[in-house]
Amino acid sequence: MKKFNFNINPKFNINTKVILFGISTLIFIYLLYLSIPSLYKSGRVQKVLTQEILSEFDLNISLSPKITYRILPTPHFSINDSKLFNSKNNVNKEIGQFKQLKVYIKQTNFFNKDQIKIKKISVKNGNFFLKKNDLNFITNYINKKFSDKRIEIKNSKIFFNDENNKPVFIYSIKKLDINYNTEDINNIIILNGEIFKIPNKIKWQKDFSDNNKILKINLKKPNAEMINKSLFENNKYIHQNEISILNSKLRTNFKFSDGSIKFKSSQSIIKNTPVNFQGNIDIKPFYVETNLETKSFDLNYFFNNSFWFNEIVKSKLIQNENLNGKIFIRSDKILKNKIFDSINFVFNINQGNFNFNDTVLISKKIGNLKILNSSFLNNENKFVLEAKVSLDIKNKDAFYKKFLISKKKRKGFKKFEVIFEFDTIDKNFRVNKVNFYGLNDKRVFSEKIDDLVDNYADRRFDYLNSISFRNYLKEVFETYYEFG
Repeated sequence: MKKFNFNINPKFNINTKVILFGISTLIFIYLLYLSIPSLYKSGRVQKVLTQEILSEFDLNISLSPKITYRILPTPHFSINDSKLFNSKNNVNKEIGQFKQLKVYIKQTNFFNKDQIKIKKISVKNGNFFLKKNDLNFITNYINKKFSDKRIEIKNSKIFFNDENNKPVFIYSIKKLDINYNTEDINNIIILNGEIFKIPNKIKWQKDFSDNNKILKINLKKPNAEMINKSLFENNKYIHQNEISILNSKLRTNFKFSDGSIKFKSSQSIIKNTPVNFQGNIDIKPFYVETNLETKSFDLNYFFNNSFWFNEIVKSKLIQNENLNGKIFIRSDKILKNKIFDSINFVFNINQGNFNFNDTVLISKKIGNLKILNSSFLNNENKFVLEAKVSLDIKNKDAFYKKFLISKKKRKGFKKFEVIFEFDTIDKNFRVNKVNFYGLNDKRVFSEKIDDLVDNYADRRFDYLNSISFRNYLKEVFETYYEFG
């Protein structure tokens, strides 16, 4: 076997050592350079960074002298206990507190302590305190071009307070990014957080090439999406809104004028059924009125998803004394219902509380069922609908025939009332009271009827199982025949 001799040039070893020494020297010099800001006086850093943040981001942040400098992961100043102010009419109002604020800096010229340039701002464990009159500050800020330097906020909270500094709602920020895209010429805000224990993702952007704005909100529980477009045309905004939830999609056009909002839709779908609606929202005082017309109304679907009412009431989402309004839903056809043909549904909001008073279910053969009084009661952290309904009988023979009451046990009456409780979670109901009104329209008092209702006080009826409730009503009417 032939042997190969490898002779290494000793000059190569010398050159290698020189190169390694040179690289090590450069790294040392670079680390030494990166360490220069640690020599800055904290007072000077505090002043320069405050001015730079105001100039670059248009934010009035009061930095504390608790400043430390770190090289890793990239050079930055870490500042504890800083405050954010809303400056208006030369008056500074505190609207934010930051336990930890990091200011990442460019490595351009560390020899000049008066020329610190910012790359990014990062806030962690911050609290924002906002009131209604702070919304103009937020609106004005997001509609101006952001800095191309990024703002990042993590693990923070937004407290929206009333005039007495009591929280109306709290928004938990998981991560918030504020940035200006120089290529697309737009402001971008991306927010991941939680409100009323509902995870959500919000994306907002403004395109400065055409001044159009888009707001997109995604909810995880329930799975829902809202897209709001503000299109700038002829020196004014045209607003389009689209909400997708379950099997429904609402498309709405908005117009703003003189303290009110008018809206209209002719292309919406609720549970695969086309609907049309229009309405008006008054701002001061706040009042909303909506009229919705649909070809059909699925009452079973409405009750089968009644957990929504429990979640809305529980979350206190609309419980505001300044929130008032009415929503009317009219349909000439009720699906999968053997008694009622049409419905005039009324959703009332009164100082943040809501009910279904004046809702009417119409039967062409029998008569009208009207909700007289209704409210939501808190029962062991579960909200129950309590309602009083009145059935005005137009055709008694048709009514008695429907509930299989023999002709021998039929007795005349004008109307009867039922007071019941509906469980929004378990989707069943129980009867608390039954009142009969004679042909003279005066209430008939009967201990036997009251005793019968009391005996069934713990009985729960499934709204989908009409047989058991029909048998119950049959017994009630037979008791009325004998003792009423």
